[in-house]
Amino acid sequence: MRLINLLREIRDSFKKYDSQRNLLRIEIDGKQLEENIIFFKNHFKIPYLAAVLKSNAYGHGLKEIGGFLDGNKNISHFVVDSIMETKILRNNNIKKPVIIVGYVPRLILKDLKKLNAILVVNSLDQANDLKNQINFPLTIHIKVDTGLHRHGIFIEDLEKTIEVLQRNRHLKIEGIMSHLALPSENQHLNKQHFENWNKAIGIYKKKILNYQNHFFHLLATPTINNFPNIENNSARIGGGIYGIDNSAEQNLKIKPILSFYAKIVNIKVIKKGEGVGYGFTWIADKDTRIAVVACGYYEGVPRFLSNRGYFYFNNTPLKIIGRVSMNLTIVDVSEIDGLKIEDEVEVISPEQNKANSCYQIAKMGETIPYEILIRLSPQIRRIIKK
Repeated sequence: MRLINLLREIRDSFKKYDSQRNLLRIEIDGKQLEENIIFFKNHFKIPYLAAVLKSNAYGHGLKEIGGFLDGNKNISHFVVDSIMETKILRNNNIKKPVIIVGYVPRLILKDLKKLNAILVVNSLDQANDLKNQINFPLTIHIKVDTGLHRHGIFIEDLEKTIEVLQRNRHLKIEGIMSHLALPSENQHLNKQHFENWNKAIGIYKKKILNYQNHFFHLLATPTINNFPNIENNSARIGGGIYGIDNSAEQNLKIKPILSFYAKIVNIKVIKKGEGVGYGFTWIADKDTRIAVVACGYYEGVPRFLSNRGYFYFNNTPLKIIGRVSMNLTIVDVSEIDGLKIEDEVEVISPEQNKANSCYQIAKMGETIPYEILIRLSPQIRRIIKK
């Protein structure tokens, strides 16, 4: 009994510690996530939708999003970049089929045996490695290079690649894929991509007789609107399910799902003429009340927001003053009465037009919303609310 009580005390102390250290949280709108998926499913009528979970689900939480969508009937597959991401999903009892689009090193190919994963073949050399090393059932999708010139097999090597893979009876070819370089506004260059895709499909069907239930996936969020008469029964949706519209037309009826909150850990008054932060890049022109917020560039607040960006307290914008530090950011709270330590501020908003949305932050940094989101620290607690 004494041992049981001791274990309970240890457990309770950890719970208390956990509650004390939770100065940060990322909240995911699960209902909006499902609505974003329904939009793609209903509007584009593509039979199979694969949810892209690579890079910590674009910052939204790999295991959290994977667990939430594992039973979603509108999602046929998950897409990840690495075998490590696949292991995280499987270790969290997530069962949905997983497509690994990145390179898996030769030394750990054997680890695929227990993961029930689909491996994308990106080169003829990789096909030869698989032919020689794989001695267990492994499902394969072949990626062709239609013009992006990153991963993918050149059209002229596709027939030989298929022949190499077919020499190993353990390898099951089940699909073909590619990735477009450009959104749909550049019709001329996209036309060449589509022509190459159609050539690849012709070769695939010629070499693989029973292709009727195979997966043909070219389209992703940026090009989902551009759906000409091509062979495509599946789409890999990444930014789109998270509510980020990077299509050329900017007409997708989706909304961002991520909110990021942090608590205030200090409040003080800075006298006129005094500075704050490294280098004193901000000097008070009057007595100013400031709040120190428990997040910085390690947690995902871009350093370029120094003296430029905003957090929010309720609907009131709080100007970031001084340099963003590694774990702290200072804001001007002179206009807010009654603010206390451990009050929560909104670091990133899901509302696209607010100054602290990932869209507006990206615009300020001359980058894209994806980069803002994936840099959110994986250590921050993610909560999915429905």
